[in-house]
Amino acid sequence: MKKIILFVALIVFGLSAFAQTMKVQSAYADMKNKRLAEAKKNIDAACEHESTKSDAKTWHYTGLIYAKLVEVSQTDQKLYKKQKIETPIPELAEISKQAIMKSMEIEKAAQTNEYTAANSNTLNYITIYQFDIALNTFNSGKYAESIPLFEDVVKGAVASRNKEVEMKSNFCIAMAYDATKQKDKAIEMYRQLVKQNTKEEAVYINLFIANKKANELDKAINVLKIGVKNLPSNYRLLGLLSGAYIETGNKVEADKTIATLKSISDTITENKPSVLVIIGDVLRDANNTEDAIAMYNKSLELKPVQTEANYGLGVLHFNSAVDLKEKADNLPFDATEQYDKLQKESKEKFSLAIPFFEKVLTSKPKDINTLNALKIIYSRLEMTEKYKQVSAVLDSLRQ
Repeated sequence: MKKIILFVALIVFGLSAFAQTMKVQSAYADMKNKRLAEAKKNIDAACEHESTKSDAKTWHYTGLIYAKLVEVSQTDQKLYKKQKIETPIPELAEISKQAIMKSMEIEKAAQTNEYTAANSNTLNYITIYQFDIALNTFNSGKYAESIPLFEDVVKGAVASRNKEVEMKSNFCIAMAYDATKQKDKAIEMYRQLVKQNTKEEAVYINLFIANKKANELDKAINVLKIGVKNLPSNYRLLGLLSGAYIETGNKVEADKTIATLKSISDTITENKPSVLVIIGDVLRDANNTEDAIAMYNKSLELKPVQTEANYGLGVLHFNSAVDLKEKADNLPFDATEQYDKLQKESKEKFSLAIPFFEKVLTSKPKDINTLNALKIIYSRLEMTEKYKQVSAVLDSLRQ
């Protein structure tokens, strides 16, 4: 009698397992026929049943169905509303991701790959969807909130082997650390990205600045060298590298990078004025005044309405004026004639800087650096009214 009961029990269990297997198939068929709510109901049941919850296929279809719900929510609002699903869409995406990754884990343990390609494609779609959410959070200024979102995206990107999304997410995490004053974490992320040969210009620039602030100029230069290697036509990185070489007195390498910048300026049209300004800045810092002025003027010929070249020329004359004044101040007390001569030349250089800085203010009336430079100039030249005007603007900006 017990054997008969046991036999019946086995039959019932077998029928139950078969029913759950059929639910997996039905769920897929429902999805294909746009009966998404029914597909979700059947696959949810299969995920909980003993006979199917350990099957890679079950989790593969779960990920696929939930990803389809996410997709339809973005592409066919009418169909999505018809399903009357109350689960938030980001939660649907996360369920899809977890299901796909579980399917991958089961297949890895079983050393099979029946669903590998399809799982990777589905996971990639969900990863990109979640990346967009994280990026929108970041762009809205919610930097701290975006960090765990991007970290979650990285997991999906690694699993789906989407290197681009992985790198972009890590870049955003680093920027978010920077924005939330977590400098050490930001620097560590930047270093990792440099080791991975990122194509993000800002990574090299930010790590260069961080190393320079730490008085590690050799490391700062190496970062830029890697950046130039990975982004050989990036004139901003080349400009910074040229300046760093000049700062360390490495004229040979500085001349090489300047030559590269000049070669770039000869072959481009769209950003040529900007490249010429960068070359002008480098030559100015190398005390090659005449060539620097020529580059700034060439930039202005191509793009008369701009702030960069005007600011560069203003700085050039301002620096010359400051140098002349320092020389005068360091003269012996009895060198009156030479002192007066240098002071006069200094004031002439300050006067030359004025129109260029004032042109900058026509486009950027609240530019702090320009306003501070003009305040010093107006003070030196005893231009009282203009000094008061600039001081008033600076005071209002500080409030």
